[in-house]
Amino acid sequence: MLFTNLLFFLIACVFLAGSGHLVVKSLVKISKYYEFSEFVIGFIIIAFATSLPELFVGLMSSLSQVPALSLGNVLGANIINLTLVIGVAALLGKKIKIESEVEKRDIFYTSIIAILPLVLFLDHQLSITDGIALILVFVLYIARLYVQRKKFKKVVDGVVKKEIPKGVITFIISLIILLLSSRFIVHFASILAMELALQPILIGLVIVSIGTTLPEISFEAHSVIKGYSGMALGNMLGSVVTNSTLVLGVCASIYPIEAYFPSFLAGAIFLLAVLGIFGIFAKTGKEISRKEGFVLLILYVIFITISLLTR
Repeated sequence: MLFTNLLFFLIACVFLAGSGHLVVKSLVKISKYYEFSEFVIGFIIIAFATSLPELFVGLMSSLSQVPALSLGNVLGANIINLTLVIGVAALLGKKIKIESEVEKRDIFYTSIIAILPLVLFLDHQLSITDGIALILVFVLYIARLYVQRKKFKKVVDGVVKKEIPKGVITFIISLIILLLSSRFIVHFASILAMELALQPILIGLVIVSIGTTLPEISFEAHSVIKGYSGMALGNMLGSVVTNSTLVLGVCASIYPIEAYFPSFLAGAIFLLAVLGIFGIFAKTGKEISRKEGFVLLILYVIFITISLLTR
């Protein structure tokens, strides 16, 4: 029975990752048609799209009254974004350019926002009030980004109008698959947590977060290889902000989030360390080098090890 549940869980993760990738691909086409700058596409549109798996898993976990799964997923996803995702992108693209002071400043603001839910959870709960506050922070940050949109002038190549209907249809179908697969992930993750005697937050932290961040890994790798470093960086920062505010905010607003505190503390401390190291890498030059990308990958391996030791 354990093997069967694990198999169905992994299949659901594959469908989640695949549909997430198609959502991103279809939105990229639509965004290119309207000739948005690459950073705004990466930060607002694609970051939101690649965070849809986390959002849907969070919604389903809250509705199923296992919100700890969502908290673990968000913590794990943010750590993966800052280590595995950026690390893989830097290795494949040889480096990730940080082309402006505005982008460096956004890295700082993103770090502050990522820390906010950690502070709010120090009382061992993210309440409905905390959830509303996080959603408000998300709205304010997106508004700020919209105001400064003209500072990001690099525009990606457009697409022809006839490709738009296909992109819209792909987006809608993929979104439906995303919703269904996230429901199955929460269902089987809850069963596995009981069968393996693991806390739901740990399942989200280590396992579910891999599935929900596969769209980010795919998108950033392709972006860097094609020379769109700004889009890759914007997507990573936007995903961290969206996960930390909108995803957790919506989930906490539906059902207050409580979780096994030792696992949360281990994930929180590691996230703080990763934010600090990533910030140092970003400030010491105008790029995340291949060597720094490798260091980030090593940090992810350490994270998995620590998480499993705090079960």
